[in-house]
Amino acid sequence: MKKKKPFGCLYIVIGLILLALIWYWQNFSLQTTRFTLSYDGLPKGFDGYRIALISDMHGIEFGHKNGTLVKRIQDFDPDIVVCTGDMISSNAKDGQAFLNFLESIGDRYSIYMCLGNHEQIAQWYEHGSESDYGYESFINQVKESGVYILDNQTKILEKDGDRIHISGLTLQLYHYSRRDDPYADDSLLLKTSYIESALGPASSGFHLLLAHSPSYFNEYAEWGADLVLSGHMHGGIIQVPFKGGLLSPEHVFFPEFDAGLFEKGSSRMIVNRGLGNSVINVRLFNRPELTEITLKTKP
Repeated sequence: MKKKKPFGCLYIVIGLILLALIWYWQNFSLQTTRFTLSYDGLPKGFDGYRIALISDMHGIEFGHKNGTLVKRIQDFDPDIVVCTGDMISSNAKDGQAFLNFLESIGDRYSIYMCLGNHEQIAQWYEHGSESDYGYESFINQVKESGVYILDNQTKILEKDGDRIHISGLTLQLYHYSRRDDPYADDSLLLKTSYIESALGPASSGFHLLLAHSPSYFNEYAEWGADLVLSGHMHGGIIQVPFKGGLLSPEHVFFPEFDAGLFEKGSSRMIVNRGLGNSVINVRLFNRPELTEITLKTKP
């Protein structure tokens, strides 16, 4: 009797190795996405203004002390670096990755950050039963590194004698409520009136808004944001070809604002796919992302 050749087992092993390599590449290789946006109302001093956007770090590092991520940003040489929340995880004490990033990038760039739901949950833990979580220590170290944390605050950016506004909106935790039945409650959704109460009415001039959740783009645009920078969606976890991101953190299948560029009237929004993962530790066709944005003034 002829012995069966073990090709079947070999093919299975090769297939598993390939799957492992694809999984690693999809989850731990950094992709750079670039946008150039032109505006009628952008002051001439900000023509060519460059913004590096990162979001949702969740303890992941690219290179020693996030050196690979820092090198990508340095190659772009932005005017500012923007972090749109969830730079830590609420279910793990993983803030050191962001602190390492801040140490590696140094004080060459101005860094602006808004708060995400994970920072807010961690803060809640800090004042609750898990008083040793370390959130206050983390946030103090972030501030000591020179980061401007915009917690329902607005600052002025200046370039060549011109000025624009940058605001950071902190949503309430109930604004992140689940949208699958029987949990859905429309009264928990963010309204434009909340933005006005938190930031005040949008004054004249160009407005850059940092808001962790992109779900409320219509409200951000109605408030008066010219450009919204966001994250939170993790690209929908799995990017289904020709369909988009599969699932949002609010348990919405194929959410409207999953990743990339969106427009409403004269307002634009860019949603970053994030760097790390929170609850579901998998990505498919959805690599971690650094976003490079260049603003242009229309002639």
